[in-house]
Amino acid sequence: MLTLLWLLCVPIVITDLMARRIPNAWLLCVGTLALVWIVWQAWHGEPRVLWVHGLGALLGLVALLPFWWRGVMGAGDVKLFALIGLVAGYPALLPVWCLASVAAGVHALVLLTGRLKWMARGRDALSASRVWQRILHWRAGRIGLPYGAYLAAAALVVR
Repeated sequence: MLTLLWLLCVPIVITDLMARRIPNAWLLCVGTLALVWIVWQAWHGEPRVLWVHGLGALLGLVALLPFWWRGVMGAGDVKLFALIGLVAGYPALLPVWCLASVAAGVHALVLLTGRLKWMARGRDALSASRVWQRILHWRAGRIGLPYGAYLAAAALVVR
């Protein structure tokens, strides 16, 4: 299951950091593989795996869904957290959530610091670079913190 977690999280970290996107197709593919693995384990004498991973998916969905309803979080982040619960099980959810929230808070502080006047020259140099322009093109106007990337990275650290 650790391989499946890496298969889920590494591409999500990259796509969410660069383009602020969490592809549904990727979540669906990894979710399908996780369900096949869970059913396989349950079929071969491990019925507890259904509870651990099924409850993880349900708790992951329920925990972040209110944030999506309020419009402060993207649907991809909510689906990713539910999928992390499915793949890693419910015991991993609280540490993942806490670690990801700390990382997102640090990111927000860095962004706020970048708005200070004495940082203007570095900010202007970065915004004029071709690499940054390419990243902005990939984002297509999407803004916000890449919380999904932090959830995925935290899942890798916790597991």
